[in-house]
Amino acid sequence: MLPGTTVLAGTGVSPGAGYGPAHVLAGEIPEPDKEARHDGDAAAERARAERAVEEVAAALEARGARAGGEAQEVLGAQALMARDPSLAMEVGELIDRGVAAPRAVFDAFGKYRDLLAAAGGYLAERVADLDDIRDRVIAVLTGLPMPGVPASAAEPFVLIAKDLAPADTALLSKDVVAAFVTEQGGPTSHTAILARSMGVPAVVGCAGATAIAPAPR
Repeated sequence: MLPGTTVLAGTGVSPGAGYGPAHVLAGEIPEPDKEARHDGDAAAERARAERAVEEVAAALEARGARAGGEAQEVLGAQALMARDPSLAMEVGELIDRGVAAPRAVFDAFGKYRDLLAAAGGYLAERVADLDDIRDRVIAVLTGLPMPGVPASAAEPFVLIAKDLAPADTALLSKDVVAAFVTEQGGPTSHTAILARSMGVPAVVGCAGATAIAPAPR
C-alpha cells in the first residue's frame, strides 16, 4: 500500500473491479422550511401535491420500462410505494392543517421512513427507496434540480454517494460509471440487486466514502 493511502471497508454486493476518478454525488434535497404555510387554498395545494407524486411515479415507471428486466420490477414497486394511499392521506391531512405541500411531503414521508427503519432487515433497506421518492416529489414541487447521476462524462468514473436510489442505479451506463461505492445500504437493498443484475461492480456500507476528495474537473 502506498504511503498516505486511506483504506475504507465496506460490503461487496456486485463482483468485479472498476477504476477511474471519484465523482461524489451531491447530497439530498434540502429540508423544506418547517414553518412553511400555503396560501389558504388547501384543495389546490392537495391537488398540487397529488400531481407531483403522480409525475414522479410515472417517471419511475418510464425509467423501468427503458431499463427492462429486474429494474422494471424494482422501479414498478417504487412507483407503487409513491402512490400508497396512506401516504397520500397523511400528506393531505397536513395540508388541511395549513402546511405547505413540500413540508407536508417531507413530514409524511418521514413518519413512514421511521416505521420502516424501526422494522429492521429487508424493510429498513426500503428507506432509501422512500427517501428517493420524497426528494423527487419535493424537487417537482419546489423547482429544484432533480437528484440523480450524471448521464455523461469525459471518462468513466467511480461514483461515490451516501446512498444511491434504484431509479438512478437502473439506468447506470457502464460507459459512464465504472463502479460505485455507497456509505449506506446492504446486500438485499434494491440498489445492490440492480447492481448485480447489471454487472456494475459495487460496494455498500462503506463509512466515510463521501469524504473522499472528488477528482478535479
